[in-house]
Amino acid sequence: MFKSVTAVLLGALISLAIGLLVVFGIVAPLFTSFVSPSLARASALPAGVLVCAVAFSFYFGGMAAGYRAPSRRLLHGVLVVPVLFALSPALNFVAGQDPFPQFHAPGTALLSAALFVVAAAAAYVGARRGEGLYAHNRSHLRRQRSR
Repeated sequence: MFKSVTAVLLGALISLAIGLLVVFGIVAPLFTSFVSPSLARASALPAGVLVCAVAFSFYFGGMAAGYRAPSRRLLHGVLVVPVLFALSPALNFVAGQDPFPQFHAPGTALLSAALFVVAAAAAYVGARRGEGLYAHNRSHLRRQRSR
């Protein structure tokens, strides 16, 4: 059980790190240099970039969790998504704030639902890739040992 929790938490940390690096490290300078701040806030471009960043980060998080899991690799890869989506309201609740701040607008709820679906699909594809990498590496090691 400890290996399962470790695999999911590793995938969640990788997803979080890649997402933060993409949004605040790669995309932020592009917005500040090419798009004026008022236009960047008003357009749908930041939401589209956010969806792409979520898909990219959860792909690799699902792949890492799927690779490191002891069994049921697809399940562990996809579990990265609900773990991270439940972490934010839990941290807000522990801090004494509203668990869902700024979630009361319908546009925000729609964007959150879209992000959840995109993250789950990307984590599933990543978990399948992690499962395939694990199987390939195991067969390669078996062939080396048999020689």
